[in-house]
Amino acid sequence: MKILQNEKYIGDALLQKTVTVGFLTKKRVKNEGHLPQYYVENSHEAIIPKELFLQVQEEIHRRSNIHTGEGKNKRIYSSKYALSAITFCGDCGDIYRRTYWNIHGRKEFVWRCVTRIEQGPEVCKNRTVKEDELYGAVMTAINKLLAGGNNMIKTLEENIHAVIGETTEYQISEINNLLEEKQKDLIKLANKSQDYEHLADEIDELRDKRQTLLVEDASLSCENERIDELIEFIRKNKFRTLEYDDKLVRKIIQRVTVYEEHFVIAFKSGIEMEI
Repeated sequence: MKILQNEKYIGDALLQKTVTVGFLTKKRVKNEGHLPQYYVENSHEAIIPKELFLQVQEEIHRRSNIHTGEGKNKRIYSSKYALSAITFCGDCGDIYRRTYWNIHGRKEFVWRCVTRIEQGPEVCKNRTVKEDELYGAVMTAINKLLAGGNNMIKTLEENIHAVIGETTEYQISEINNLLEEKQKDLIKLANKSQDYEHLADEIDELRDKRQTLLVEDASLSCENERIDELIEFIRKNKFRTLEYDDKLVRKIIQRVTVYEEHFVIAFKSGIEMEI
């Protein structure tokens, strides 16, 4: 986690992350308000593209903030099974968890709504799903996608053009130009020993705005990559019938929602299917 969140990999540096608290012992502790911290951009050569770093931060945030249901319960992210933490209850919104029933000494794996497990059918009445049925629904959706062949590829290519149209590159460029000007003005004021606090506040605001746009841009770029991957997957496998595979599901399935009579399977490209 330290590696994944380390800004030095993208050429930036956060100074004074730790401070010395013992003059004789030289003991250093995490800087939690002891001294100001300074974020320096482009302080050295990057080895990881900023876009990729931001995509990782987005995924870390998503995994640590799985809030489900009306009461906004927080659930722990699990990657044990491909469908863990992406299978949701269509009734109360909570996640479905893999568990088993012991039927006459025979184990049968099933997926059940966590709210129903913890609080009973009075709170959530949604059904228990046998693992084979859940896997079957996911694979039916994937095989329907492959059966769409060239028509499905055309739809996905149209989705790519829609995503490209939403790019924030121009806005980010404008903010960078503004930042450069304001930073020059700030240096001039500082050299003349004049008050530059208002400029510093404006620079901070612009940086925050740019950060939001960069995360948005990274998200759009990631969406594009997912669509490209799905197009390539269809080209290689169109008209084939595939069987359930955890690696495949992790790669292309975004979310599965369980209802009383059907499932809704959402692909990472934005396409949804009712099964």
